[in-house]
Amino acid sequence: MTNSLYVCPKCKSSLHLHAESQGLYCDNKHHFDKDEKGYWVLSRAKKPKMDSRQVMRAKRHLLASGLFTPLVDAMAALLIDSQNEIGILQQSVLTHLDFDCADGFYMRALANTLEAQAPSFKLVQTGIAEAENALFAAAKSAPDNTYIVSQLKVLPFVNHCFDLVTLIDRPLKGKELFRVLKKNGIFLQVIPSPRHLWQIKTLIYTDLANKELDLSVPSEMALIKSQPVSFTVACSGEQALTLLDMTPFAWRASDKIRKQIASMHFDAIEIDFVVALMVKK
Repeated sequence: MTNSLYVCPKCKSSLHLHAESQGLYCDNKHHFDKDEKGYWVLSRAKKPKMDSRQVMRAKRHLLASGLFTPLVDAMAALLIDSQNEIGILQQSVLTHLDFDCADGFYMRALANTLEAQAPSFKLVQTGIAEAENALFAAAKSAPDNTYIVSQLKVLPFVNHCFDLVTLIDRPLKGKELFRVLKKNGIFLQVIPSPRHLWQIKTLIYTDLANKELDLSVPSEMALIKSQPVSFTVACSGEQALTLLDMTPFAWRASDKIRKQIASMHFDAIEIDFVVALMVKK
């Protein structure tokens, strides 16, 4: 019997790793085996957020094109440049949780970039998401990582178990990410700025106005550095629709607006993020 970093989603007791079967079990005899497709199913959300196969394929193709390479480079640079001042980044191995990781693109890209630019960094990666079809794709692309299907409101991990938590272009809700982060652990957050996808937003919203980004720092965290990442890309209408589908405001686009976007060509769509590196107090 080996203790794991997982908590039983049924009774909240610790899960142990069975040496022979490599399954997870708790003292109350709840048992979980790794799915043959390469991920663990610890719980399922009542209404999981899942993309259709067509949307998933379009997102994978767009991400694989390298469009977001400047963003991944900025994330890696913040970690590398902070090694000397943040003790946990001087470890030879970092445990990394990517929250709501979709098909694991950013997990893979960040690990690969760090490996190329700073071989001293090694990430042991866990991705968690509600969308089982996305984690199936993630497990096929990088089978050595760990993938967890789980509802996201309460995470199935013990307290203070990850060195690094990433939240990439997702809203921050609740305190769970900070609960599972070690003291002095790193929280790397990618936040869309007001100008992000501005040329698409103008087709959806009638009252758009330039605003300053409000970079609110959670009370549990101390902001160490932040880095704006801004550039433009030329896009077909179909690519613009895929970018829209990556946002939480995609539902605001009516069928009429989606058809309008699909028929257009965009010479310069603004990609605008801030990458914030924080340390848990």
